[in-house]
Amino acid sequence: MVEQNRIRKLVYISGAVAGFLIATAWVLYAVFTSTGSTAPLGLLLIPFYGALAALGGYAVVFVVYTLADVLAGRLPLRSVPGFWATALVVVTLLFGVAVLLYRDAMTVASDPQSSPDELMAVSQRWLPLWRVDVFIALAKNPATPGVLLAAMAEQKESHALVSLVGANPGTPVVTLEKIAAGSRSYDRVAGVAENPQITPAIAERLANVAQKDFRDDLEYRLYQTFVLAALARNPATPQPVFDRLAAREKPEYFLAVAIIYADRASCTQIARAGETGGENEVVRATAQSQMKRRGC
Repeated sequence: MVEQNRIRKLVYISGAVAGFLIATAWVLYAVFTSTGSTAPLGLLLIPFYGALAALGGYAVVFVVYTLADVLAGRLPLRSVPGFWATALVVVTLLFGVAVLLYRDAMTVASDPQSSPDELMAVSQRWLPLWRVDVFIALAKNPATPGVLLAAMAEQKESHALVSLVGANPGTPVVTLEKIAAGSRSYDRVAGVAENPQITPAIAERLANVAQKDFRDDLEYRLYQTFVLAALARNPATPQPVFDRLAAREKPEYFLAVAIIYADRASCTQIARAGETGGENEVVRATAQSQMKRRGC
């Protein structure tokens, strides 16, 4: 019996270690195959995911041993270990069902070939987990019906979702106008600023801002970075609006860079952005390079 217990302890430890190693390998694979500049930060998650996976490995061994004892008659199912093993199996099954429902919904919601009826139906499905991800996929999908996009644009608690709706080229212009007419929070209207269906009136509304329109300097700088820079990059932005953006005093880095790289920018505008773009040497060098390329 003592020998059996010792073996069980070793198996429990092995299960936990195996779980940790599998999670570590998964994180390393994700980090080293990713092209994102922030991918190395994923290495910091190894202890977190490793601990969760170790608990999972331990739980698997526990369930297997407990069920084996129950089937062999060495342990009643209504015992404490039997209860916990049954609970773990039930929770695992329910989680698996939730994952399958989520994956099926995401397949439909993210597919531009899905029909409007399918997309409307998937927006109304009951999902126990990650329902917000489905709405994010719907907000990005150019095939999503305008009526559904308009409904998602009414979300008060999710500026990010509203921004995604605003960036969708299938969003009705009246909905874009409604988003632009609301709060000027940068994370809410940035999508509209990059939408190719933007109207001159919307572009005017988004561009016609000053520092006094924001609570503090940080919000104003973020608005320049995410909204005004997007307007400068957007070919649908009217030339007079672009000219006013190029004439702003001390534009933030990304706004200055957007102006410098814009095909419609004149040599004078590129030079000015290089001189006033946050007094940044990188911006100056970028402007000089673009002027040389353009023959200014």
